[in-house]
Amino acid sequence: MGLLPTKKSSKKTDNPRNLILFGLPKAGKSTAVSKLPNSLIIDLENGSDYLDDCYVAKASNYKELYKLARALSPVWKGKQNEHYEEHQYQFIILDTVTALESMANEYAIKLYMDTPMGKNYQGDDILALPQGAGYYWVRVAVQKMIEWFDNAAPNIILLGHVKDKNLTEGGTELNVKTLDLGGKLGSILSANSDGIGYLYRDIETGSLMANFGDMNSVLCGCRLPHLAGKTIELAERVQKDNGDYDIVTHWDRIYPSLKNE
Repeated sequence: MGLLPTKKSSKKTDNPRNLILFGLPKAGKSTAVSKLPNSLIIDLENGSDYLDDCYVAKASNYKELYKLARALSPVWKGKQNEHYEEHQYQFIILDTVTALESMANEYAIKLYMDTPMGKNYQGDDILALPQGAGYYWVRVAVQKMIEWFDNAAPNIILLGHVKDKNLTEGGTELNVKTLDLGGKLGSILSANSDGIGYLYRDIETGSLMANFGDMNSVLCGCRLPHLAGKTIELAERVQKDNGDYDIVTHWDRIYPSLKNE
């Protein structure tokens, strides 16, 4: 069989395989993903105790995260994984990737010490390496920790916080909202994702909105046509007869396959 294709490719899915959602703390990110069916939230900030009726696992360091990844992934480094525990999760949520960066220091030191140049390193802060070399190892550590979950579920979601960033475009200085990660890490993760959405509360309705490129002041976007350049209502508050509110989510607007469930 030749290497060149003889038939045109066909679309395999409309679901974003790797999705980044970021917004202000307490905007409702964790609550929204807790309503996602067949999902597991991996809580890296110890902020999930108030969530109800969802699956949650906690990790406070890279070793605990590694064990979770081994339990979730049937294949590890190209081989059958003896630590795998059969599950039905379709969505794995890392909450948050901002916290993941904070816990990366210890793993980054390990990776650096595995190299000839770092084998005698005795420091405890990788960012103290000269000429900013430590930021490279933090980027490598975060990327590897995320890659641990590549085979864990069909869909991976990274939640993150937001920060303001100054950019210069066409000689004009702009202030934009972007994913809160250091150095080049945010740009690298965004480039590797299928979509990056900014979550915020609508002032008038209180609904949680997901912006995928509909606002010039936010660095976000998506390669999937049903999301690219759009803002969707992801979650809304619906009042019950007793005066309380239910949170109703519309994840099928991001993952069309959920419409059939």
